[in-house]
Amino acid sequence: MGAPHGVRGEVKVQPRTDVAERFRKGSRLSCDGIGELVIASVRGTAEVPIVRFEGHSTRTDAERIRGRTLRVSRAEARRAAKGAHLWADLLGLRAETPDGRSLGTVSEVIRAGETDVLVVRAESSREELLLPAIASVVREVDVAGGRIVVVPQEVLE
Repeated sequence: MGAPHGVRGEVKVQPRTDVAERFRKGSRLSCDGIGELVIASVRGTAEVPIVRFEGHSTRTDAERIRGRTLRVSRAEARRAAKGAHLWADLLGLRAETPDGRSLGTVSEVIRAGETDVLVVRAESSREELLLPAIASVVREVDVAGGRIVVVPQEVLE
């Protein structure tokens, strides 16, 4: 969260979400080091919402939550994803080709413009493979099986 805004407990939020309605009155968010917060009011823009939380009505209250990270529950994130995979689901999966050749483990997911990019780190190596999360590259996601089947783009040529 950003800086306090005014003297009524409001804070500017720097959203990192694809869900436009994430910041609405009544939404429950988890705040690192504080616990659950319930949104009492929202104004401002979608890019920089100005939010006041229930029980936080002074600038001092807002200062206490400044710089902390807001999160949604995994269940809420799954509901909002509408069948898509969460980044957290992909981390740690074995990346392998359709013929079973291991490429490494998904160590990170990066937002690169409109396309997410999977960072796959080869076993016992510092080498990384960057894979765009598009249908022609990511062929199967098997969270239960702990793997993701990918066809690196250079193979597609």
